[in-house]
Amino acid sequence: MSVAKPLPHDAAKLHVTGKARYVDDVPLPRDTLHLAFGLSTIAKGRITKMDLSQVHDSPGVVAGLCAEDLPFTNDVSPSIHDEPLLSDGTVHCRGQPLFLVVARSHRAARVATRKGSDRLGRRARAADSGCGAGRR
Repeated sequence: MSVAKPLPHDAAKLHVTGKARYVDDVPLPRDTLHLAFGLSTIAKGRITKMDLSQVHDSPGVVAGLCAEDLPFTNDVSPSIHDEPLLSDGTVHCRGQPLFLVVARSHRAARVATRKGSDRLGRRARAADSGCGAGRR
């Protein structure tokens, strides 16, 4: 314990000498894939349709995923399991993740998310026909 004891931080010397390594200093492995979320542009609503065809057709995109496409349970809550990673059909807040884009570059992923988000109206349109297996 360091209570009432002047103990230096374990990385203090690295920080003050400029030798500390930060995440941005580490080169990305070759063929790294990048993720970006397509976010809701409305604060509350119901998703009635999502067309991700333009997202899938964007250069550099490997996949576009909706909640039902995830290979795991759509939940990121650490305890009571009430927090979906992607919207399950209901929009609860502006900026809520609706879909996920996997691409070969960060820029390609971000550009593709805008193509899906632009297809949402004031009454969130999003989740039935454009999602599903068989998409690239």
